[in-house]
Amino acid sequence: MNMDIKRLITTGKPCAIPGLSLPDTLRILILAPHPDDFDAIGVTMKFLSRNGNSIAVGVVRTGSGVEDSYRPNLTLAGKADLREQEQRRSLQFFGLPEDSLTFLCLVNDSEDQPVDNSENCTLVEKFVIEKSPDIVFLPHGNDTNSGHRVMYSLLKQVVQRSGCSFAMFLNRDAKTIKIRTDLYMPFDQEDAEWKAQLLRFHDSQHQRNLRTRNHGFDDRVLNVNRGIARGLSLVQKYAEAFEIEYCSVQTPF
Repeated sequence: MNMDIKRLITTGKPCAIPGLSLPDTLRILILAPHPDDFDAIGVTMKFLSRNGNSIAVGVVRTGSGVEDSYRPNLTLAGKADLREQEQRRSLQFFGLPEDSLTFLCLVNDSEDQPVDNSENCTLVEKFVIEKSPDIVFLPHGNDTNSGHRVMYSLLKQVVQRSGCSFAMFLNRDAKTIKIRTDLYMPFDQEDAEWKAQLLRFHDSQHQRNLRTRNHGFDDRVLNVNRGIARGLSLVQKYAEAFEIEYCSVQTPF
């Protein structure tokens, strides 16, 4: 790491990200097992972008989560194309340069979720070394979603194989089982409305949530953010939450 992230967290209790003195030289990488994982932490990403930090995004190419009824007769590859276009449109709305986004063609299982194998580890390792991040954001590994668990496992293996050193910021998701909140990003209704718009670019997921849960993808994510804010007794109505894990070959997991 270019700096010791640990020095920023000294209180032993949850810290608000806007209250930290984050240098604009910190390189940020988002490893997303699915399109839309970036958007789930969109307010934090907007804060870092405005702080001047470089942001690179690696998204696993997958068609998972697209119902057959959403776009009949689509092949699995066609579903992956659809989700890729949704992600590109959301990041264009966000304002991220097109060359900041990479789609990772990993080996996926029968449900089009990434698998935990040496081939995928090598692909992720190459990508991480190329980006040389100080902080890697990804969903928490303690999660019912297999893609989230696999990406967490692959990244831990990358550290042991390559000797990379960085901080992992593991975000709370709707399917996270348990998380320790080290950092949080509070936000207000205006940012919530902006984030909802960002999330709705993933229309295949939005429509699936409307059909199966009677509320949209935007509400599903923002409900998690409301729960985080309530749990932390914040003045703001919403927050994104992260657990920090420091990674290096000298630091056992």
